[in-house]
Amino acid sequence: MNLIKNAHQKLEGFTILVVEDNELNQQVAKEILEYAGATVVIAEHGKEALNFLKAQLFDCVLMDIQMPVMDGLEATQMIRANGCWSKMPIIALTASVDQHYREMCLNVGMNDFLTKPVNPDLLIDTVFKWL
Repeated sequence: MNLIKNAHQKLEGFTILVVEDNELNQQVAKEILEYAGATVVIAEHGKEALNFLKAQLFDCVLMDIQMPVMDGLEATQMIRANGCWSKMPIIALTASVDQHYREMCLNVGMNDFLTKPVNPDLLIDTVFKWL
């Protein structure tokens, strides 16, 4: 993680929910965010994310789009429909670089859009921007 510039402790004190079904992508996001000082919780799909949100406070959600059980678009719509979570930053983290996907993410209420493979500095800077 020495490639990340000036990131250590930048996200200290923040708790981030990473909603991602791929184990490698989970690990990469978790390690980058933890290196920057964040506490990270992993959910494997949107339904699990909603359960975590009901049980714990989060400062931000990183949301994959295509997942089993409940995808990121549906999960974001449900999060936005709940007044308790309506202002929480949700950042798409997806392999879909198509402009159509970007528009769909923003239309359901996501705040920003990042693509995989993840650029560590961009991930940290984007999360920090919304916190």
